[in-house]
Amino acid sequence: MRKRKINSKKPMFKKRRSASRTFFNAVLIILLLAALAFLGYSVGKPIVEFLGDRGGRSPKPPVSDNDVTDGEKVSESTPKISETAPATEAPEPEPPQPEKKGILFVSMPAATPYDGWLDEWIDYAVGGDYYGLALELVADGGSIGYPTENTLAVGAGAISPNALTDLSAAAKKISDAGLLPYARISLLSDHIASWFDKSVCYLFENSTSTWLDDSVSNGGKPWISAFSENARAYISSLVTEISKAGFAGIIAGEIEFPPFRNSDLTYIGEKVKSADRYLALAEFSNAVQDALGSAKSYAVEIDAQDIISGRAELVKALSTLNAQTVYVRYDSAAIGLRIEKQDDTAASYEGLSEADKMTVIVRSVREILGDGKTVQIAVTGEKAMGKAEELGFDAEGIMIYQ
Repeated sequence: MRKRKINSKKPMFKKRRSASRTFFNAVLIILLLAALAFLGYSVGKPIVEFLGDRGGRSPKPPVSDNDVTDGEKVSESTPKISETAPATEAPEPEPPQPEKKGILFVSMPAATPYDGWLDEWIDYAVGGDYYGLALELVADGGSIGYPTENTLAVGAGAISPNALTDLSAAAKKISDAGLLPYARISLLSDHIASWFDKSVCYLFENSTSTWLDDSVSNGGKPWISAFSENARAYISSLVTEISKAGFAGIIAGEIEFPPFRNSDLTYIGEKVKSADRYLALAEFSNAVQDALGSAKSYAVEIDAQDIISGRAELVKALSTLNAQTVYVRYDSAAIGLRIEKQDDTAASYEGLSEADKMTVIVRSVREILGDGKTVQIAVTGEKAMGKAEELGFDAEGIMIYQ
């Protein structure tokens, strides 16, 4: 048997490590693991957060130039915000203002102070979006609704016991309420000053006796004369006061002769029997308009039934009348269903509705008055306003009698 060769220089067992060497290796491994863990955490966390945020993060608005600090630059891929001023919201449109309509007539009160009466009508007119108020300042019959300084009016006792205390204050009160102040005056129906002063009334020819429209026992009254210079001066004086008080204009009514009987014409004389006596009406109106002044509006008023019947003599004088506006007073109840004309014919309105009746009468009046003047209307009651507008009358100028 062959013997195996044994290397006597190689040890039989591995050499054993020392304790210090083992400890050093353990510490080195721990530090290496810690470094690996730190590195993994630092690199891995942003990746995990990025992957996690992709599904649920809200988008942020683009960064504006104003948000960039000095030294920073907006990425070229970021859309640049325009540097123009931010658009402001357009202001909301003003609510439409109600259209103002009509001039409301305010009658002179018989049993209550005019000041309080006026306050109530101003409130009513403002609430109803009216354009203006027309105060009755010289009433049919001659009563005066304000404290005039006219000596004839004061002496005759023509000032109403319920008159306004201050005419200028009344006009200002109306204006301050957003309304235009007008006055309505009666020119030739005075029965007060004409009693007091014979120079302003009709007299019997070649006499100092006052003409009356009836016997004294039946309540006969004198009338102011269209031919009297003193009468023109009297009414003109009142109009001047009204103008100076601040009223925007005047509507003059009752520009007419009294209802003379045939015998009256003989007693009074030739001037009232003349075929062209109507010229005196226009001359009286023109004198009053001159006293008002050209800066103020002036209009005359005539009843519709008098125009159609032919009794309105002022219509004959339109060519010599300086007033450019003629108010046609339409009162359906006063007109009735029939108008008797001076040529012995009649205009009948039987079977017509109120709207059709008004249409027919307005058409007739316009044909009679022609195109020389501006024709406006004065109606009784607010219900007639709508129809008046349909017939082509200016809404602001329509006068409403209550």
